[in-house]
Amino acid sequence: MNGLIDIHNHMLPAVDDGAKTPEIALSMLKDAVSMGVEHLVVTPHLYEADIIKGTGEWKAKIEAGSRILYSLIEEHQLPVKVTVTAEVRYQDLLPVILEELDVLIGGKYLLLEFPFHSVPNNLERIIYEITRKGIIPILAHPERIKPWQQAPERLAELINMGCPTQVDIGSLLGTLGPNSEKLANFLLERDAVHLVGSDSHNMDSRKLYTKPGYDWLSERYDNEYADLLLKDNPRKIITGEPVAVYPVDLTASRTSWREKLLKILKP
Repeated sequence: MNGLIDIHNHMLPAVDDGAKTPEIALSMLKDAVSMGVEHLVVTPHLYEADIIKGTGEWKAKIEAGSRILYSLIEEHQLPVKVTVTAEVRYQDLLPVILEELDVLIGGKYLLLEFPFHSVPNNLERIIYEITRKGIIPILAHPERIKPWQQAPERLAELINMGCPTQVDIGSLLGTLGPNSEKLANFLLERDAVHLVGSDSHNMDSRKLYTKPGYDWLSERYDNEYADLLLKDNPRKIITGEPVAVYPVDLTASRTSWREKLLKILKP
């Protein structure tokens, strides 16, 4: 299996809670290549605390980590491309980030993360203000956000505003807890997932799992759907092309088209 794209991971050494050393970063790179990953969108965390005194220190840290990562790829002749952006936590300094830092994927998409235990009350307005700038937020691992686990219809409002979702592979495989797994499956069944990423942090508790994720999707759906989430849509994101985001209904009582089809085919 080749041509896979990992749209979300933490491989830059000594930058965030991802790879702590160049040696760990190298192991993660080799792991990615062994799974058929051809392009890594590296997305270090960007919190308000990182830039509270200005963006210069974070910029320098990212540049240093990027140099190490590129040198590892060159030294070990690894056949993988890398794009360095960020996973941006929603914060008051977001306008500064968008003005001063190179955080957009494909010059258009912003991987946007929210706290796991809360989301802003005025979220629709926030998303509207971002899209007014010509930027499309990608909702990072929404299946892991507790308010959306409890009320997925709130997430539907953002998807229906045109925001793609990125689900973590660990949620599909059940390694990130039952609530994340449950909502990930719920979103898949309702055509509310547009990207799947590893969100890999290390070689132990948060491995890449890209190939197992692709196989999981292929077995439960088909190869075409796995390609869409791990090849086709990520490639469009990287090149700044539009990704199809259709209106969804995430009320708990709704039956997905796949469930309806199974009922029709069931003897």
